[in-house]
Amino acid sequence: MASSASKRLIFRSKALEKYVQSREKSVLPRLVAPPVFALSWVVLVVLTAAGLVAWLGQVPLYTTGTGLVLDQSATASLGNDEAVAVILLPATSSVHLRTGLPVQVQVGSGSPLPRTIDSVEPTILSPSAVLNSYKLVVFEPSLVALVRLGPGMSSQLYAGSIVHAQIQVGSQRLLSLFFRSSTPS
Repeated sequence: MASSASKRLIFRSKALEKYVQSREKSVLPRLVAPPVFALSWVVLVVLTAAGLVAWLGQVPLYTTGTGLVLDQSATASLGNDEAVAVILLPATSSVHLRTGLPVQVQVGSGSPLPRTIDSVEPTILSPSAVLNSYKLVVFEPSLVALVRLGPGMSSQLYAGSIVHAQIQVGSQRLLSLFFRSSTPS
């Protein structure tokens, strides 16, 4: 009698089937739900692309300077009326500066003109030498670069005009900007 009682079930068979089916169902946690999983892959791809751009991307390095347009007597050796600007740059940029570099020249409040450096003085000039040569007052040693402003710019009209210049002296990796120290050097 004991064996027949142990074989007899106290639960209904349908209830047992439902219980077994619910245990067999695979339940995904909400973290791995299909939309969250797809979004995780999209975020991973975007971060990887941003990392590649930061690793391979280059940004230009510029140095800036000011100067003036030389008068006609200083440019008479060129044989035409083309204006020439003398640009004074910090002495620290002497390592990177050379003839042929691109420069954006702005005469007065006009629009920037894309030009190239025609010549660079081989020596760094003291403030007194700049005052004697170019009649400009500076307070630190300077490097001198000459830039032709083009045939449309007359030295008679623009002589003595203030010139602002931005010279592209090279480039560096975009990633290096993130790891630059915050203390000035």
